[in-house]
Amino acid sequence: MKYYLRLSSLIILFFASCATPYKGLQQQPVRESVYRFQPEYDRVLYRCIVDGRFIFKKFHLSGVLFFKQLENGTKRAIFQNEMGIAFFDMEWDKNGNFKVRQMMEQLNKEAVKKTLRKDLEMLLMMGMDKNSEILMGQDRGKGQLYRLNREEGYVYYTVDDNRLVKIENADNRKTIVTVEIGGKTTPKAMPDRVLFKHHKANFTISLTKIERNVNE
Repeated sequence: MKYYLRLSSLIILFFASCATPYKGLQQQPVRESVYRFQPEYDRVLYRCIVDGRFIFKKFHLSGVLFFKQLENGTKRAIFQNEMGIAFFDMEWDKNGNFKVRQMMEQLNKEAVKKTLRKDLEMLLMMGMDKNSEILMGQDRGKGQLYRLNREEGYVYYTVDDNRLVKIENADNRKTIVTVEIGGKTTPKAMPDRVLFKHHKANFTISLTKIERNVNE
């Protein structure tokens, strides 16, 4: 009997840990859209560090991640190492249509492309159903919580004291990615610091803005 009680407790704890932290929040009217924080930029440069673990192997990538917007409305995200070799070059046209212009052979896998695209689109506030936006009250007692639908799951934006401070991607059971945002000088500025935490895939992407030579 004790064995079955312990097993039942473990099962309950497992499903509780898998549950989305936003369960039970009440929908509220949206008075100001979260898209007031959608970044506007011409060129932005970040120091980028990727760290993770796959089974028993650790991996590490570092370099610079360059965001730029062209006159025709096309957006590009280019990640290069210190020698100028491109890890990837991704593009969205003015209508939000996505394509990979270039990707290093070792990274050129569908799951990797899908993950990187989702991460960058959450940061740039693209690729979601704008008509699905709802306000879900407070995020665990801190700030306002907005939810938008993606093709798979939801994206949650936390706004505290009129500042975007966090982004999360979750499904109905668990949080998949947490994005910590820091140092937005204006509501529409690209942040100074960004940290992507992939909970299931067990890796992080850290971005720190570089101010010098961004226009060169």
